[in-house]
Amino acid sequence: MNKKNNIRSLHSLPVVACLLCVAPLHAMESLSENELGAVSGRDGVTFNLQSDSGITVDQLKWTTDVGTAAPALENSLRLGKAGNASDGITVSAIGLDGAATTDLLDIAIDVDAYTNTSGRPGLGIDARWQRMRTRIDSISVSDDTRSFGTVVADSAGRFALFSDGGLFNSTTTGAELIINVGNVDASDANPTNWTLGDPGQFYFRTDGPGQTEALLDNFGFLFHMHEGTVGIDTDGLIVKSAPGSRTDLNLTFDVYANASPDLADEFTKQLNSKPMLYFGWRGGLDDFEFTLQPKGAWLADGTATQGLTTSLGFNLANDFQFVIGEAGGDHSYLEFTDPQSLPQTLGQNRKDVEFGSITLDMVSANQGAGAICYGGSNSAGALGVGNCSAQSFASLPAQEIDLAPSDSGLALISRNWGLHAYSSKVSYRDGTSSAFDVDDEGWALIYTLGDLNSNIYLYPQLGGGIKSDVVLAIQTIGTTDVERWENGSHFLIGDTDKNLAIGLVAADLLFAAKEMDVGLSVVDQGLSFHTTQGARWQLRGMFGGGDIPNMSTPVKAMYVDMNLEVDEFKFVVLPDIAGESLNFGGFFSFANLNNEFSNDTGGDHGHDDGTYLSFAEPNFDKLGVDFRLADITGDVQIPASIVGGGGKLDLLPASSEPDNKVKLQISNNFKVGTLARAPGAPATPGDPFMINRVEFGGQKLGSMAIPAAQIYTSITLEQQP
Repeated sequence: MNKKNNIRSLHSLPVVACLLCVAPLHAMESLSENELGAVSGRDGVTFNLQSDSGITVDQLKWTTDVGTAAPALENSLRLGKAGNASDGITVSAIGLDGAATTDLLDIAIDVDAYTNTSGRPGLGIDARWQRMRTRIDSISVSDDTRSFGTVVADSAGRFALFSDGGLFNSTTTGAELIINVGNVDASDANPTNWTLGDPGQFYFRTDGPGQTEALLDNFGFLFHMHEGTVGIDTDGLIVKSAPGSRTDLNLTFDVYANASPDLADEFTKQLNSKPMLYFGWRGGLDDFEFTLQPKGAWLADGTATQGLTTSLGFNLANDFQFVIGEAGGDHSYLEFTDPQSLPQTLGQNRKDVEFGSITLDMVSANQGAGAICYGGSNSAGALGVGNCSAQSFASLPAQEIDLAPSDSGLALISRNWGLHAYSSKVSYRDGTSSAFDVDDEGWALIYTLGDLNSNIYLYPQLGGGIKSDVVLAIQTIGTTDVERWENGSHFLIGDTDKNLAIGLVAADLLFAAKEMDVGLSVVDQGLSFHTTQGARWQLRGMFGGGDIPNMSTPVKAMYVDMNLEVDEFKFVVLPDIAGESLNFGGFFSFANLNNEFSNDTGGDHGHDDGTYLSFAEPNFDKLGVDFRLADITGDVQIPASIVGGGGKLDLLPASSEPDNKVKLQISNNFKVGTLARAPGAPATPGDPFMINRVEFGGQKLGSMAIPAAQIYTSITLEQQP
């Protein structure tokens, strides 16, 4: 974007200003000299807020609906607690890794008019802040007695908006928007070389002091739309890049676990903080478009509840990367690069990444967004999905799955999301020496999402914590091979030297869980998901392969359908004691057919065969001709421990291996039947593992029993010559 100047230098402008800093806001105090705001006038106005005591606010409240029925219930999101500054919101200066500092809280805002090179007048606002901490001690919904936990954000950064014709002008394509957290430097043409000038740190804790904290370290977020529209019209806010222009995106971070820190060390990075994972996206976006509308998800008599609904879409530029690997220090990681779009020969009008709608709303118990149609289409904002069975894809059975909110809480409603591109190259970056780097491994990890819809309800808990009801469906749309490839969810491994791929083509994935606790476990020192009210997973798709990117006539081997239903489910992700791998564990109590999560006792969430595994002919008209292990019951445990012994995901750097080859190692230790131990104390022995029906073509051949077993598996993927 061409402008003569963003903030031009001129002569002094006589302005008298005083920005008050209050701590807390409801009790104003006199300010010292270094707490007084300053306004420096040149070709515009610069506001500086400086304070040595920071800012304190008791509570910020966003009310979406005020109940009218008796008893009235207000649906609202509350940050902090009213009348309780100790559980409120504070903003103060902070040092690196959460260390104390004598620096002042310092925020500068420049406001100026300008004229661009085409002679059009405009207005700009440019805000920068030095490293500061924003701490929210309570996040609640509808009342202050329950909380999701504590959030702490340490960052420096910048927000800038320059727009022809004034701010939020929806008729211009000459706006520039910058959001930069961590002072990301994206000046290098290769996103691999982008750097962070002042990395951010984000902490989250579900419970009180002394409990495990999650830390996003080395956090960097950059959104820089070089040219486009940032405007407000009758529908809401729109951010849209100009045709042919580029938008830079960086979102990268390391995940750490802070296990049981002392009160003096809370929300600080320690030497014993455990690295878990490096993750991120970075590179260019094309054809970016974002909208934000002031409405909720539920329509009644043509009106929507209050809330926020957004949509988002963009194409991936040639340099876009997805990165994942080891966290912390000199980490080694993989770069998935060179995005390849799925074909659009059927006249689709879509982008590589699409979020049809994302709705944020507050809900009361039993006030849901309607069922998810698994096997059919889902519409945004509707109370229900209509005749789901008439909308099935590819002759597959369709099912309406509805878990209404069990409490007042926060609703995240997603409709018609899609990922229609995949990375066609994989590169390796060694954290110790670039001599081991490999720019193209010759293979691709292909994952696309044809159509994603979800209802996620989150409920704060007494003392802190999150309980949730979740229904998520990732589906493939279409009936022909071409439709299901171009509009499908695929999970494949590709050989980019030969342009061939193999795996699950045109897959469907379902996850549903009732009253699932999501928390940071003190015992396991990791992220924990646990429910005793039932959960279900289903993954189905055609196992086969073919040419990429135009798999118009795939080679089909078999249709695979795996459905898991459990009475109790626990899954934990936790660091290794040495911080060199990612450990995981869990407990799965496969359900009897008469459990409350199945169809047989009035539920609407399960399958008639309960837990099963099916291998069928690769023909949708002959799925009944299958080999099936059905009505599977019993218990399976993967021990969860930071010292190992359960599941482990480990990236072995090339610089540390005798053969100088990078390796990815995945290992599991399953305890089956009576050797399994249920969560809790005392740990009780599990139930024997039973396959109650072994079938072929719907005819029972027998049954199988495994009273007790221990199974160890290990898979190592390594770099080839």
